Amino acid sequence: MTKINFENLGNICKGSVELNNLTIFTGDNNTGKTYATYGVYSLLDKDFRYHLKEINPIVDDLYKDGLYNLDLKDFFDTNYKKIKKEIEVSFSNSLSNVFSANEDEFKKSKITFDLDISVIKDKLLKLEHKSTLTIGKKDNIIFELNKESGNTILKLVLLETEAPKNIIAENLKNVLSHFIFDRLFSKSFLLPAERTGLNLFYQELSSERTAMFHHIGKAQINKMELIKDLIVSRYPQPIADYIDFLNNINVLKKSSSDFKDLSLVIQKEILKGKYKVEKDGIYFMPYKTYANKDNFNEKISLHLTSSTIKTFFSLVFYLEHLANEGETLIVDEPELNLHPENQRKIARILSMIANRGVKVIVSTHSDYFIREVNNLIMLKNDFKSKNSILEKYKEYNKNMFISGNEVSAYLFCNNRIEEMEIDEQEGIIAKTFDNVINDLNSVSDDIYYTKQTDLADDTASN
Repeated sequence: MTKINFENLGNICKGSVELNNLTIFTGDNNTGKTYATYGVYSLLDKDFRYHLKEINPIVDDLYKDGLYNLDLKDFFDTNYKKIKKEIEVSFSNSLSNVFSANEDEFKKSKITFDLDISVIKDKLLKLEHKSTLTIGKKDNIIFELNKESGNTILKLVLLETEAPKNIIAENLKNVLSHFIFDRLFSKSFLLPAERTGLNLFYQELSSERTAMFHHIGKAQINKMELIKDLIVSRYPQPIADYIDFLNNINVLKKSSSDFKDLSLVIQKEILKGKYKVEKDGIYFMPYKTYANKDNFNEKISLHLTSSTIKTFFSLVFYLEHLANEGETLIVDEPELNLHPENQRKIARILSMIANRGVKVIVSTHSDYFIREVNNLIMLKNDFKSKNSILEKYKEYNKNMFISGNEVSAYLFCNNRIEEMEIDEQEGIIAKTFDNVINDLNSVSDDIYYTKQTDLADDTASN
């Protein structure tokens, strides 16, 4: 598993998390969960600049001879620690950009990572790769890379010596980064806690962009950079990325995902309808079966729908059009605007997503969510009366069940991150919720019995 270490990040003095198929962050408010979530997202998505100086001599030799046989094992053994350090330093230095904050606020912050080296070496031997780099309108091939399974040699062929070195170096850097750090770097999609409002107002942000273009006119400046600075960069990078996603949904909707069936589960079991993206906005189309027959609208603008329907748009869209195996889905407060029964349903759906190859990270305050995950962990195990349980509770199926070994849970408290115990027979030991529930029950019992005693005393005195 990938281990990510935090130091002096927001309220977190020090702590680590290991990313599993399903990773859960929980804890009180203002304990650093969002800092960790944004940090993980930005590191995984690799949206920061870093350099691999170690490839410069390789590129120089490639330009001399036109050919270069790069032994990936030797390259890894010699350079892994240096490259890892370069990525960690570059990313830590970019944290002020990630959070759209003053550099001084993050000058002591560090985010580092640990990977399983034996897994990387095994992959370098087994992987097979062939790619080309083209340039110009005619797509002339200028650079070829070829790697056969069973050996560690990556063959580099330069077909155009006039090609800029920086382009060749950048392409080689990306390929090597993918080979070595693919368990770290993955395409990530984050659903922020602010998604309900952003799903409503993304068009207003787009309108602001358009108005700015009219004011800028024909000025000789980089318009897109100015717009980004004035509008998007006010927000932390994950929020800015989410706004960009919303402004591109009319293009993105042309794609199709293998996870579409799970989007249909959400629409059928929770929303009782489906979304429709049009040029002028997002609409919801309720299923007639569940609608008020005397006041039925086939198409409702998103701003007129319930908070649940507003909140779920991006998850449904992601599953229908964007999700791919090997990616990471991060959901801040999956329980947002949900009735407890639907909080249980979304826990099952996220478990199914994790079981199908998309790593899922959630930050939650929901006891219902945690307890439902525990049910799925317990049901993963075989026991004598399991079939009778499943016959009794028909909402469950084997695609939802998840092993405790595939779940990691972390409690954010006291400026640290504590790993929560996970028992295959019981699930996540969530004392943070149990303590609150026990306190609430004690207070309720105390109030109730004190009140009953007073009523009895009043009756006796009368």
